[in-house]
Amino acid sequence: MERSGAIDLFYEAPPGAFTEGHVIERWPDMSGAVNDPDSGYWHLNVENDHMMWTDKVYELFGLPVGAPLERAWVLARYSKHSAKTLERIRSLCLEQKVSFILDAEIAPEGSADRWIRVLAVPIVASNRVVGLHGLERAISSKA
Repeated sequence: MERSGAIDLFYEAPPGAFTEGHVIERWPDMSGAVNDPDSGYWHLNVENDHMMWTDKVYELFGLPVGAPLERAWVLARYSKHSAKTLERIRSLCLEQKVSFILDAEIAPEGSADRWIRVLAVPIVASNRVVGLHGLERAISSKA
């Protein structure tokens, strides 16, 4: 996957740079993201909350690969502050058709809390957001 712009920010910004979220008006190219060797790919259908994750995202959340996914369960894994920020910036993404990066604290199933970085990019059809997709990776700490 070629890296530039928002993808560079996703990989190179220091941990904790995006705890309040960061809006990206120009959508990064997500072609090849499902095969990104450094991060896990995810997809969410916003109309029915159906989620798809690659193995690395399951690992980040401490779930066995292929376990059923429910958005409510995933959101409950986020710390209170991170969940509130995620919902705020997600709403903005859906309303204004923008991408975002978020550094979030999560409590994976069966392991210690950790920090992840989330990149979300809207999928638009008929001028409305029908899905989100992006990348997630572990980051060392909030810094």
